Amino acid sequence: MALTPVQTLADVWAEALFLGLYLPTLFRCLRWLLWTDEGWKLRKKIDWTILIVTLLIAACVLIDKAVSLQSKMQSLEPGIVPQPQRGGTVNAPNWVDIVICTASNMGILLADAVLIFRLWHVYGKSLRIAILPILLWLGAFACTILQAYWQTVQQRGIQTSWHPINTTVGPGPILAPFWASTLVLNLYATPMIAFRIWRVTKDSAVDSQSLQSIRFVMRVLIESGFMYVVVTLSHFVVWWTPNTYAIAVVAALNIPMTGIGFNLILIRTAEKKAAEKLANQHLPTVSTSFKFTSHVKTSTIALELEDPSATTSYSESTAI
Repeated sequence: MALTPVQTLADVWAEALFLGLYLPTLFRCLRWLLWTDEGWKLRKKIDWTILIVTLLIAACVLIDKAVSLQSKMQSLEPGIVPQPQRGGTVNAPNWVDIVICTASNMGILLADAVLIFRLWHVYGKSLRIAILPILLWLGAFACTILQAYWQTVQQRGIQTSWHPINTTVGPGPILAPFWASTLVLNLYATPMIAFRIWRVTKDSAVDSQSLQSIRFVMRVLIESGFMYVVVTLSHFVVWWTPNTYAIAVVAALNIPMTGIGFNLILIRTAEKKAAEKLANQHLPTVSTSFKFTSHVKTSTIALELEDPSATTSYSESTAI
């Protein structure tokens, strides 16, 4: 069932609104990645990995929204009669569906890959801790490839087969497990990172300033992760409803919210570091490094959030 013109207009408004919210966070994030804390002087040392990931996510968001908005605005032109959907956006040709779904999925996968790297790094590069989210990520990546293939050559099979997933917007039987995988990944990785930071601050003797900085990092990760989980959970749930309008609106919010959450982590940690640097300009340097040893096995880990200068860090010796 196609969306009515009024529903399509509301969907377009929601997409444009959240794209407008995403763009300022992107520009602010690039400011901290490319320029020094003190002003508009280019950094001598740029974290190219995080910069490239940030730009790739931005490209996914912009491609998704440009194609989607153009397609939906065309459907609102006078004289165009809404037609039943073939499994994608409103009245869109098949290539538009493929571009929108693939760009959205790839943006999610990029953000999830960075989250997995943070988890792996925080736990002393322990593959045992990271193996579950890695497998979930690979499953989500496989769903993305299968989704593009199915939309290209097997679209009629989606529409004629029986299943409880809504297929009026996108290939639901494939996208539902994709969103389930990324949801479980985030529900696992974010609390694990927060727990690691909390345990380190609890078991180690650190000064109050360092403790505040580390707790701030933990709060930033939890808040950004919660924002992403809420919209992803909503996206997963609506696939099981017959409401095409709800699916379209929630889908419009997902990729921009992912980009906003990713950017906010970088922005807030960079601004915190800059504020602390300014406050301590005339004070003795306070080290944020601390260690403690377990009688079982000793290893060293370092948490470095991907802030522009990569200096928000701590180290720990503990059993893994």
